[in-house]
Amino acid sequence: MIFAVEIDWSSLLEAAYVSAAFGIGVLLVAGVAVVASLQAQDRQNAQQGGVVALHVLTGVCVLAIVAAVVLGIWVMTDK
Repeated sequence: MIFAVEIDWSSLLEAAYVSAAFGIGVLLVAGVAVVASLQAQDRQNAQQGGVVALHVLTGVCVLAIVAAVVLGIWVMTDK
């Protein structure tokens, strides 16, 4: 038996590009969160200002990562 399968290459490549872009974006946001958290810790130990802003930035980055995960789950379960 021979099965003929037609692959929609444009849709497959689009899914790969979007997945790669979101993956790289999440990694970059996570990197910013780690750097901001470490900077806040260093500034707090040195008793310098700007600690609250760095903690807020860390929180925003964490929320963005959670939103990306929720969006990914929603997209996978919606189809």
